[in-house]
Amino acid sequence: MAIQSINGAAAAQTAPAKAGGQVSRDDFMKLLIAQLKNQDPLSPMDNQEFAVQLAQFNSLEQLIGLNEKFDSLATQQGLATQFNSAALIGKQVAGNGNKINLDGSGNANLHYVLGANAAKVTVKLLNSAGLVVREIAVGSQNGGVQNAIWDGKNSLGQSLPAGVYSFEVSALDSAGKALPVTKQVRGVVTGVNLEGPEPILEIGQLRISLSAVTAIH
Repeated sequence: MAIQSINGAAAAQTAPAKAGGQVSRDDFMKLLIAQLKNQDPLSPMDNQEFAVQLAQFNSLEQLIGLNEKFDSLATQQGLATQFNSAALIGKQVAGNGNKINLDGSGNANLHYVLGANAAKVTVKLLNSAGLVVREIAVGSQNGGVQNAIWDGKNSLGQSLPAGVYSFEVSALDSAGKALPVTKQVRGVVTGVNLEGPEPILEIGQLRISLSAVTAIH
């Protein structure tokens, strides 16, 4: 918000420019006072011009007040979201993701959503290093929410150690055309991490951000 100054050098010394061209309420008042102090006595600022600049200051004051209120509201809303997310502990959630927790106790369910009926569905399991440890030919499946069962063994029939694995799903229609697939993480929330800017839900060893959750059961 610019103010025309009769003595620009004096005004600049009184209220140094801020980076990015931003002017605070204090800067505005310093500029206005400097302009009044350094105006030409023989040609002072007329009342109309002074009233316009006071109106500009009032508008600036209101905008700053609104920004402060919005910042406070956003902070309060963020805190409420963090603490409300703790209510999800013990509930089953589903969200976008391709991680699965193998606990060594038996079969693991892999969940995904097919964009249409598929004539051939193939699932690949990968370890933490990104290497394929097992490929499962699921066969045909209808479009919508589906799952595949993994027995926790590699391609040689050996049981793999417990830990977090990832999976990829490819689906083809009857004409051999690739279909869209959305992979999901599902499980019961065992804890909530509030250390970051967004709550992170803990599902055993799995981690999923609150914004990635698509369903709560």
